[in-house]
Amino acid sequence: MASVPKPLPVITPENAPFWEGCRNGHLLLQRCTGCAAWRYPPASVCPRCGSLEVRWSPVSRRGTIYSFVVYHRAFHPASAAEIPYVVALVDLGEGVRMVMRVAKCPVASVTIDMEGRIELQKVTEELWVPVFVPTTKISLRSALPPLSKGE
Repeated sequence: MASVPKPLPVITPENAPFWEGCRNGHLLLQRCTGCAAWRYPPASVCPRCGSLEVRWSPVSRRGTIYSFVVYHRAFHPASAAEIPYVVALVDLGEGVRMVMRVAKCPVASVTIDMEGRIELQKVTEELWVPVFVPTTKISLRSALPPLSKGE
């Protein structure tokens, strides 16, 4: 059976600096030069002040899980071998919220308010994507399913 390729993001002139930064090992986000507001996803107009002026700036790569979902069914056939996996809304220190996969962590250990860092994971030679890697100490007990009565 032939393997199914993963869907890849569409790279546009508006988001190309983000993906180029990831490929080069940097997490870059737009920052308005008018009011200094960070923004993600990339946009041509600042939602805070309406300015069209923007610069791409590196961020701290620290974040906290705001919310998450555990996928028990593949969103796409190419992800079937990775089930279960976690996708989280991650609040960055700069005040921006991003959606990304959680990596290097047992699914059962992921929690709201979990702290971590953003790493860049290679998908293809040209595409690297941000993933959340917890820095919170994970106890072995939290990685195990709860015992049912009688065990």
